[in-house]
Amino acid sequence: MAEEGWTQGDCQAAPGFPSLLINTLEDLGVMERPRYYSREYEHHGTLRCRVILVIARSNRYPDIQPWRVTATGFRHQDTYPLAIRKALRYLCRIFEEHLAPTPAKFFPPAIRTPVWEARMRNLERRRHEESPLYQVATYLAALDQLFDEQANLLREQTHRAEQAELAVRLQQIRAAHAEARAAAAVSSEAVAQESLRQARDRRMQDWTRSGTPVPAIGEDHVLLGTPVIGWGTLFGNTQAPSGNPESSAAAVEGDVAAQPLTNGNPEDGEQGSLTLSAPEEGLPRE
Repeated sequence: MAEEGWTQGDCQAAPGFPSLLINTLEDLGVMERPRYYSREYEHHGTLRCRVILVIARSNRYPDIQPWRVTATGFRHQDTYPLAIRKALRYLCRIFEEHLAPTPAKFFPPAIRTPVWEARMRNLERRRHEESPLYQVATYLAALDQLFDEQANLLREQTHRAEQAELAVRLQQIRAAHAEARAAAAVSSEAVAQESLRQARDRRMQDWTRSGTPVPAIGEDHVLLGTPVIGWGTLFGNTQAPSGNPESSAAAVEGDVAAQPLTNGNPEDGEQGSLTLSAPEEGLPRE
């Protein structure tokens, strides 16, 4: 066990439960000191300690095999006395008949058997003759019961704290996963924007090499070619101009010369000269 983080040693006759256990074991013929093994570890973020106490065989009662108890606490300082108290309770249960002639028969056992309860009732009937013993035994039994209740409450609160710690860790893991997904989304968006920018740059390069006009911002395409302006509206001719501007102008002159002139007005039928005014700005010149 020492190689796995365990520490070990023999129980010493310290005041309190250790000396009481050693004296009771010696009365039962167990001359070898109990040996303990202790290990501190972390469980769900909480420091815990486990102590194993080994009781040797009795020389006076060899039919009883060696046995051990295990206690779990938070530190070695509080777990070690807890293991010794637990050994005392099991001792009173294992050696219930052998402890009859000793004061240890009134120690609360691990399980309050009918034999122990009968002893307490008998002591209560003789409380006037053995008042000090009765008071001490009653106090010890009440203190032991209170200890059990507080230990159960402590175990319940410890379990709730461990569950809360576990829930916090799960939430932290979920938050880390969410942050990782958000970072991946931001990275994907950046990659998409970079790909779009590169595609636009390639398109601009293709337009530049091909000599194609570049559309303005917000437009998808440009109109290619030369705009065409109708000639018929200038001279009241609804016919579309031919492809040769010179022939179109000659045809206009011929039409004018063929009309009879009256005082310079073609409608009056008088001869006169037709003078064309200077073309306005913006109109095509012959």
